[in-house]
Amino acid sequence: MTFEQALKRLEEIVEALETDDLDLEKSVQFYEEGVSMYRHCTQQLQRAEKRIDILQANDDGTLIPEPFAIQEESGGSNGQEEIPF
Repeated sequence: MTFEQALKRLEEIVEALETDDLDLEKSVQFYEEGVSMYRHCTQQLQRAEKRIDILQANDDGTLIPEPFAIQEESGGSNGQEEIPF
């Protein structure tokens, strides 16, 4: 199952739990399936995150992979973001 399929199914389950008048057994079944879809999506995201690399040049010009990390950039003193070009 793809990430998108699992996410769509998880959204359907949440909607059904929130809007449908379900008996206890059906609610528990949906809950269990929802947990399974959540775990599937989380595992897929973790795998994708591990595959993201940024290539950066060494001093000698060779490229080395570095783990992807989101860096927070501070804006100017006026609080506006600076355009990087």
